[in-house]
Amino acid sequence: MRMRLIFGILLFLIVVPLSAQQVKSVIPYRMVGGKMIVDMTINGQVRSFIFDTGGQMALTGELCEELNIPVVDSVKVTDVNGKEVGLPRVVVSSLMTPDERINFSGAPAMRLSTPSPFECFHADGLIGSDLFKDLIVEIDGKAKTITVTSAEKSSTVSLRKMLPFSGKGFMPIITLQAGAGNSLVALFDTGCPSFLSLKNTDYENLRSSGAFQVMSEGVGGGSIGVGGMTEAETSYRIEFPLLSVGPTKFKQVTAETATPPYTLLGVKLLEYGKVTIDYPRKRWYFEAYEQEFDMTSKHYNVNLQVKDGNLVVATVWSAMKGVVEVGDKVVKINGKPTGKYDFCESIISGISELKAKKKTKLTILTKDGEKVIVYQKE
Repeated sequence: MRMRLIFGILLFLIVVPLSAQQVKSVIPYRMVGGKMIVDMTINGQVRSFIFDTGGQMALTGELCEELNIPVVDSVKVTDVNGKEVGLPRVVVSSLMTPDERINFSGAPAMRLSTPSPFECFHADGLIGSDLFKDLIVEIDGKAKTITVTSAEKSSTVSLRKMLPFSGKGFMPIITLQAGAGNSLVALFDTGCPSFLSLKNTDYENLRSSGAFQVMSEGVGGGSIGVGGMTEAETSYRIEFPLLSVGPTKFKQVTAETATPPYTLLGVKLLEYGKVTIDYPRKRWYFEAYEQEFDMTSKHYNVNLQVKDGNLVVATVWSAMKGVVEVGDKVVKINGKPTGKYDFCESIISGISELKAKKKTKLTILTKDGEKVIVYQKE
């Protein structure tokens, strides 16, 4: 659930030991349902938060009530679906890293409405780029650590591995190369669970350039943002023969189109190298584990999701068009009747019956009666 502020926010004080010339704090993280989860101490209590470089700080309404964090004013935000929403704003007295090396005092945050949108991840809020805009942040996907350093000195990573921020603000927006001569502006967003999510307008701009190939067309429900869920829409599954992140080459990169404010370079990038963000100098570094990666992959012919305890069709891709429709209910998996499913568990752990085989027979209740399809990657 990523939010983008469209206004200037107040500065807040980062409190560090006076004796230190350069302060370093190491924050461990864990992956839960494709999200990076960190523990921080807020107003004296240890709580879990989603670490999201594509968003800004937000707290659940439940946490604000429990800790008596008062509303100071309101703000307008644009959510992941491009919807503009007004939200109350609060100020946090103290937000401390686990090792107590850095304390963010007076940090502003959005107060989200209840029930919490982060309930499935057992998180009380979101920590984004605004909290670190005066610091250097290194994210190590192998060690599962986020190292935050004060910015008296610039990063020691080679400038050959650096991309400058493309935007004027503090968000890590960078420019990638799609094929030969095609620039693609992307937000590095650890809140995005995939490798790449292509903004619809970027799809339109690059469509005639030969930068990618359309693999499949899909129809399905949109994603959920703070403004609610979007209506069913057409999306495309495309493949870039070559996508360059600085000097690192990624071949056969698959992405799906969506409606975020930017094309998103997501958290799966951390499987291929370390990322360092020097926020005050507006520099983004990628230390790849290899010079080149082959990203060839296959994807399911329908997307499924849990709704009201039932397993239903969420997106229909080209191979299944005219066979099933969005909202059709799965009633049997490999001949066995389905039960009731927990929405949060499906996000965190998936559906166990769908993991057993590469090809799974689904009996789906459609408007024309029951149909049996093969659920498989193509």
